[in-house]
Amino acid sequence: MAVIGLDVGTSGVKSTVLDDNARVIAHAYREYDLLCPAEGQYELDPRVLLKGALEVIRESAGKAGTDIEAISVTSFGESFVCLDERDEVLCNTMIYMDKRGAEECAEYLALRSEMDIFARCGHYVDPMFGIYKIRWMQKHCPKLMAKMRRICFIADFITYKLGAAHKCDYSLAARSAMFDVFDKVWIDEALAFAGLDRAMLPEAVPGGSTVGEVSPAIAQELGLGTGVKLIVAGHDQVAAVMGSGAWEAGETANGMGTTDCITAVLSAEGLDYESLIRNSLTLVPYLDSGRFVTYAFNVSGGCAVKWFRDTLAKDIAEREDAYALLNQEAPSEPTDLIVLPYLAGSGTPYMDGNTPCVFAGLRLGTDRGKLFRGLLEGETYEMMVNIECLKECGVEVEKVITVGGGSNSPLWMQIRADIFGRDIYLPENKEAGTLGTAILCYVGMGRYASIPEAQKKMISFSKKFTPDAASHAHYAAKYQKYKKLYAMAKELFA
Repeated sequence: MAVIGLDVGTSGVKSTVLDDNARVIAHAYREYDLLCPAEGQYELDPRVLLKGALEVIRESAGKAGTDIEAISVTSFGESFVCLDERDEVLCNTMIYMDKRGAEECAEYLALRSEMDIFARCGHYVDPMFGIYKIRWMQKHCPKLMAKMRRICFIADFITYKLGAAHKCDYSLAARSAMFDVFDKVWIDEALAFAGLDRAMLPEAVPGGSTVGEVSPAIAQELGLGTGVKLIVAGHDQVAAVMGSGAWEAGETANGMGTTDCITAVLSAEGLDYESLIRNSLTLVPYLDSGRFVTYAFNVSGGCAVKWFRDTLAKDIAEREDAYALLNQEAPSEPTDLIVLPYLAGSGTPYMDGNTPCVFAGLRLGTDRGKLFRGLLEGETYEMMVNIECLKECGVEVEKVITVGGGSNSPLWMQIRADIFGRDIYLPENKEAGTLGTAILCYVGMGRYASIPEAQKKMISFSKKFTPDAASHAHYAAKYQKYKKLYAMAKELFA
C-alpha cells in the first residue's frame, strides 16, 4: 500500500510517495518562479502549478514501482483560481504577499467592525485574504470577472483538475475570510461584498475528505491505476502541524518553508478575540476535531533565504548544495549584525508591508558568510516576537518541533535553539506537510482508526538541538536591539 502526498507551495511543488510506516519510497520536485508584474504585486500562474503537479506525480509514481491508492493534496492558502465556463484558467493568482485589496479592506470596515467580522470568519481585516482581492478584481477587471463561473482554492484546484468534485476543505475556505469558521458555512454578507454567487464556490468539507477519484484519462497519462482516491488535505500549515505530531490544544509546530510559520492548536473554548486581533492571529478549523489552529508567521521566511542565494550567491545558486555551502561560509559564532528580514514584508503581529529589509552593523570586514548568518538570526528574532505574541494569547511554546526546508540546516536549528531558549526537535521525516497528507490518506482508507493513532505510528524524532547558555545570553541582549531597530525603521519608511 502506498499513497502520494502532494504539497503545492509558492516556490515549488513536491510529490512524496509514502507507505503506511511513513517510509519515503519516492520523491519529486519542481521549482517555479514568482511573477512580479508591478511593485507590491506577486502572482503565480495556476497553469504552471498544475503542470508541475502532474509532472511530479508522474515522476514519483514511476519511481515508486508500486500501486498508488490515494493522492492527498495540500497547498499554500489565501489564493484562488478563477475558471470560466469551460473550466479554463482566466488569469494568474495573487498570493498572500500581494498588496492589492488594501482599499477594499477599508470599504469592508466601513460596513461592520473588525470584531464583528472576526466573530464569524475568525480573521482580521487584511488584503492578504481572498475576499478583498476578489472585490479588487470586480472593480479593476470587470470583463474578466464577468467570464468567471467557478472559483477554486489551490489544493482543490489541483484535485478538481485531476477529476474530483468541486469541493474544498474548511481551512482553505477559512483563508478567504468569507467562511464562517464556527458554523462551517459561507457567509452571505461576505459573498455579496465580494460580488460572488454561492454557486461559484466549492462545497466546504473537513480536511481529509475523499472528494473523488483520478479520472481514467489522467490516470493513464500519469501512469496510475484505476480508482485512485483524491483526498483534499487543505492548507499546508494544517498538514504540517498534523505531520509534526501536534493534535491537542497547546501543541505547536514550526513549518519553515517559503513562509516561516509557528502553528498552534487552540481549544474552541475561552478564546480571547481581542488578543487574537491585536496580534493578527486567526482561527482556522483543525480538520473536524472541533479545535482551531492559529498561525504566527513571517512571510519573508524561506523566500528571503532563497533571495540571498539567488542574488548574493549567484556563483553557487544553481548547485544542489548551495545552502550547505552558505552554511559552511557562515561563522560559527553569533554575529553583531541586526537584520530585519522583511524582503516581502512582515507577518504577524505587525502585518507591515511598508518597512523593508534592513541590514544594520556592516563593516569592511563583513563577508557573505556573516551576512548569511545575520539573515538567519534576524528571521529567528522575528519568530521570537511571534512566540511572545502566542504567549499573550495563552499559548506557551515550551518546545519547538521544526519541519520544512529550513530545518535541513543544522546551523539555523542551533541559532533557533539559542535565540528561543528552547529545545528544537526535528522529526525523522522533515517534510511534515506531505507526511500529514499521507496520514489523512491512511486514516481515510481505514489503515488507522484515528489521526492520533496514525501520528503515533508514523512520526518519530531524529535529533534535538539544545540552547547554548552563552549564545542565548548574547542573543537575548541583541533581541531587544532588534525590536528597537524595527520601531526606528518603521518610522523612517512610514
